[in-house]
Amino acid sequence: MLSHFSSHLPEIEKIIIDEDVRNETITKKTLGNLAKYDIYRNIEIEYIENKSKTINAPLGDKKKTVYFLKNKGSFLEKCPGSDGVLCCHYFIINTGINCNFDCAYCFLQSYTNLPYISVYANTDKLLDELDNKLKKYKNIHWRIGTGEFTDSLSLDHLTEYSKILVPFFSKIKNATLELKTKSANIDNLLKINEKQNTVVSWSLNPENIIREIEPGTASLEERLNAAQTVAENGYDIAFHLDPLIWHDNWQNNYNKLIFRLLDTAPENKIRWISMGSFRYSKDLKEILKMKNPHEKITLSEMFLAEDGKYRYYAPQRKNMYEFIKNTIHEINPRLFLYLCMETKDMWERVFQKPPVSCKELDQQFEKRRQDLII
Repeated sequence: MLSHFSSHLPEIEKIIIDEDVRNETITKKTLGNLAKYDIYRNIEIEYIENKSKTINAPLGDKKKTVYFLKNKGSFLEKCPGSDGVLCCHYFIINTGINCNFDCAYCFLQSYTNLPYISVYANTDKLLDELDNKLKKYKNIHWRIGTGEFTDSLSLDHLTEYSKILVPFFSKIKNATLELKTKSANIDNLLKINEKQNTVVSWSLNPENIIREIEPGTASLEERLNAAQTVAENGYDIAFHLDPLIWHDNWQNNYNKLIFRLLDTAPENKIRWISMGSFRYSKDLKEILKMKNPHEKITLSEMFLAEDGKYRYYAPQRKNMYEFIKNTIHEINPRLFLYLCMETKDMWERVFQKPPVSCKELDQQFEKRRQDLII
């Protein structure tokens, strides 16, 4: 059973369930939903006792195994950022680690060696932690996302995580939840009535980049159509042009993307648009070469920055950011743009009068939120 918005369901061959979470809502929902999809008819299900045995999967199959377990640490963490960059006060809900997509540039390839996608099923602990922290610090408006260590929606047709988080945040006046995705898996979002304070966002690249280095993800048109649909159903939306990839004919390709984006997405629903350039660690480059000796994205001339990541040189990044910013603002100067993981110097080059601090950047996010409420 595939809906119009779930044509790219992940291939899953095995589900492993820790006995500790056998009776959790997320686990039960997943097992009940498997029967709805022919693609999961022959899936293997195994129960284990608290990692009582080693879980192994071949490198090529690690994204086809999903492991449900407890998160015994903290669910809510501050976005780590990078040395020397201007950060916004963004927080992360860790609902799991690893992703069923296989984007060539993904930092998770060097961040974790888990032979599976983990899903943290103890959502009662998650909601208690959120409730305590958000009530304790009522004087700030929290921006909290779930898409740092996994895709926010790609498994939502099974786990129904959105049906837990979105209604919870609808009652929290001092927080915004961001669900970031490269999927078009929005069916559950459309069934939720209490959706205030949730922003659904999409990472975007031109279609040629999506086809070449974002295998398994939804197409550009599918992402934009999904964004339009959730906006028409009451959600605010956002977009991340990150990572921007330098390639032949990049200006024309990103120009087409922007015009299509702004032609599709309602202006009064776009909360923000971020820009960030491709960057990678030394470890990631070695992994990319091992997986694909002919990969091209690390062949551009780059330098080792203060944060230990290879980046395009500053004039090249400035060129890309200015082109994106000018193209967007020529069409609609009211849209709020910001740089992700960039230095104050780059902010000054691109925006001339950038925020002077993280606090001022936060104020700009809050102003945009208030403007859309009005």
